[in-house]
Amino acid sequence: MLKEIPIELRNQLDLPPDVFLFVNPLTGVHAKTKADSKLAVFKNESAARIYEKRSKILKQMVGYYCQWEEMLVVAQKETQSQYEFFKDNI
Repeated sequence: MLKEIPIELRNQLDLPPDVFLFVNPLTGVHAKTKADSKLAVFKNESAARIYEKRSKILKQMVGYYCQWEEMLVVAQKETQSQYEFFKDNI
């Protein structure tokens, strides 16, 4: 079951239509938060690259943009719909 934010609430939250994810090109597994294994979702590439500089794991992954709805599908498959949205740079 996909947990989606209703479009009316999404518009109020000022969420981007596209988000940036990292994926391991060998396994197809996406980056997750270390503390609680939620899908790591970044507002944009700029914010993601700041985190990448500090993470050995992210340096081994490939980053890409996807639509919000696609991210929800990935989160459902890999983390039971759990994700953490990194809006700002560190």
